[in-house]
Amino acid sequence: MGNIGFRIYTKIERPSRELVEGFKDIPVANIADNMGRISCVDSYIKPFNHVGLLGTAFTVKAPLGDNLMFHKAIDMAQPGDIIVVDGEADMNHSLCGEIMFRYAMSRGIAGFLIDGCIRDAASLKDLDFSVYARGVNPKGPYKNGPGEINIPKIII
Repeated sequence: MGNIGFRIYTKIERPSRELVEGFKDIPVANIADNMGRISCVDSYIKPFNHVGLLGTAFTVKAPLGDNLMFHKAIDMAQPGDIIVVDGEADMNHSLCGEIMFRYAMSRGIAGFLIDGCIRDAASLKDLDFSVYARGVNPKGPYKNGPGEINIPKIII
């Protein structure tokens, strides 16, 4: 099973790109309704620009104010993936900023969806990179870990 709290699943089952693209013109509300209305992001998470977001989720679980595994996820993710970070809704530290936005863009990452804060939000108006987050805070993150990448959700 691995060390809970510090695990990385290197292989995930991705849907075909054709299947993902099939969702492009479907309103998000319709998708949510057809998923039983239980798979939506928190309403506090907002877009920071008008770049569309479509791709396969590449998940990160991060402790409060720490982005060690977020960095690892950018290195591991494939072009077209969306890095989805559970930052525990922390509003006291940012988990990424312009340097990470640009690095992810260079790797072909489709965007970020972060339950936490970003910084350098103004830079997003000039970038063709989608970012959704809970808020903005200039205070940077720690890089201590632990954290988890692509851990399947266990339903009881």
